[in-house]
Amino acid sequence: MTDTLRYLRLRLHLPSGERRGIGYLSQFGDIHRVSFDESYIEDATRPTLSLAYRGATESDTRLILSSVRDVRVVRSDGRWPTWFSNLLPEGHNRERLARDRGCEPEDEFELLAAAGRDLAGAVEVEPVAPDEGIPEAVRSWHAAMGIDVSHPEVVAAPVEDAASLAGVVTKFSAVKDGRRYTVKRQGKPGAYILKLPSTRHPDLVENELTGYRLAAALGLDCAEATRVPRAEAELPEHVAFPHVLAVKRFDRGPSGKRIHMEEMAQAMGYAPREKYGRGLSSDFPAMLRLLDRLSGDPTRDVREALQRLVAFVLMGNTDAHTKNWALVYPDGTTPVLSPLYDPVCVSAWFEELAPHEYALNRKIDATLSALDMDGLRALLASAGVPRVPRLVQIAKDTVKEAKARWPGVLADAPDNVRRSVERRLAGAVALA
Repeated sequence: MTDTLRYLRLRLHLPSGERRGIGYLSQFGDIHRVSFDESYIEDATRPTLSLAYRGATESDTRLILSSVRDVRVVRSDGRWPTWFSNLLPEGHNRERLARDRGCEPEDEFELLAAAGRDLAGAVEVEPVAPDEGIPEAVRSWHAAMGIDVSHPEVVAAPVEDAASLAGVVTKFSAVKDGRRYTVKRQGKPGAYILKLPSTRHPDLVENELTGYRLAAALGLDCAEATRVPRAEAELPEHVAFPHVLAVKRFDRGPSGKRIHMEEMAQAMGYAPREKYGRGLSSDFPAMLRLLDRLSGDPTRDVREALQRLVAFVLMGNTDAHTKNWALVYPDGTTPVLSPLYDPVCVSAWFEELAPHEYALNRKIDATLSALDMDGLRALLASAGVPRVPRLVQIAKDTVKEAKARWPGVLADAPDNVRRSVERRLAGAVALA
């Protein structure tokens, strides 16, 4: 860990196409700090970075953004404040990014700097030219902490074509040229995510694609996903499987436009290691409250979230944690629920694995399988959302629609997915 100051410029791409600087990210030893620009702090119409940085009042918001010690803006354990730490990849994707950067996988500063041109949402970070001098917002805070910032370290440019994509499944950010998807983007932000199968789950593409089809059969708002022959995807490493999954990024628009988004984990202040949250009875009502009170379309979003939960229970998606739910900001300020993504039938793999494998997912499945309409009614009441009886009826109707529409989808599904979902529709879960 370096004992000299390093810092990056923090920018947001706006719906207008403007790229606005809103602050700096700095690191000294184990201290990682977000210093927001005074112009951003004082702007009551500021574009939203995260609901985590928004207080109950405008005055509260300014206190958060200008705070000296709030954990949302500074940490001293070698990690970024939670919102930024959640921008970084996990597992193999993190190791690959660290290898490309030539740093340790625990060096969150260098990882973010490496992938700064292609992060989730409309955020971009970049090194500051040495001749620009140390920004006053960075200098004043570190000086007040007794830190000598007179000789900052020059930060290397982002790694060419690097991206930071959440999750542990091997994936790449890509652009599409005709029918071909390529990871070598020549500096362009990726518009697609290419997800690869693994030796442990060679059927991942077919499994997840079935999840998308099941959700779409219920009329849910889904990200666009397509199975792509390996020959049509130019990847930087060999893949022994015939297909990959291409998912169109909903945080990208035409001509590389960036649309801001954040995961629910970021909005709710959960660290990456806490992505499974505090359990269904706590997390789901909290998400519904957030959508009901802050969404630009609360009626639609609460209903959609409820129907997604029902669908996930019925399809055996036990991996719908807080990093697999997200908000998007089409106008740069107001959140709405993002399209559904990562709908994997994890329960299909239970029969193939030893009982101790996927222990957490099995525990989650037990909770989801036991959820009945009374339990769902209690979740809605806990959230404090309006029209609970109407929402319960929507949940019942969703179950009926799944029983009517899903058999046709399952006819083309992998055998293990078909068996698992059919059992659940037949009564293996209480909602059915």
